[in-house]
Amino acid sequence: MSDSDKPDDVVVLTRLADLTVARIVCGRLQAEGIAAYLPDEHTASQLWRWHGAVGGIRVQVRRADLERAQAILAQPAMELSAEAASDAAAPGAAPAGPEGPVDDGTISAGDRMAFRALRVTLVSLLLPGVVHPYSLWLAVSALGRPDTTSWGRWRAWVALLVSVAGCACLAFLAYRFVRTAR
Repeated sequence: MSDSDKPDDVVVLTRLADLTVARIVCGRLQAEGIAAYLPDEHTASQLWRWHGAVGGIRVQVRRADLERAQAILAQPAMELSAEAASDAAAPGAAPAGPEGPVDDGTISAGDRMAFRALRVTLVSLLLPGVVHPYSLWLAVSALGRPDTTSWGRWRAWVALLVSVAGCACLAFLAYRFVRTAR
């Protein structure tokens, strides 16, 4: 066995772009009895803009625990019981836990579109009229999707109302410009 293959040597398991995710992964490994380290934790928390430039936040484990740690990371975040898995297999049904439906943490495409519409609308308040039509299109598209939840519908309606007002202001300014140019 060479010096670089000692079981107590620390090796990089993965590199992550987000400190919070790195801490969650480290905690998951530690909960399974694997000593996990974040050598870049303090640098990433103090110089958060730079961690991407240095290759991300390293999660390190002992070489002896590497295969087990990789197997743990390959597992899904939440394993369902057989009953919950059969409930989840039904189309449109959310997985059910002992207290009722369980949120699996995924965001539907409609909800993502609604959230994007709200973000674009808020940015368009800083850039009046420039991106309101795009935000309006996103909001209407999100409201027309069947997979948009009430969370997404609320955001899409807010984006729609603000975008309609922004488009109306843009149309009014265009009308005044054309009218005064004559």
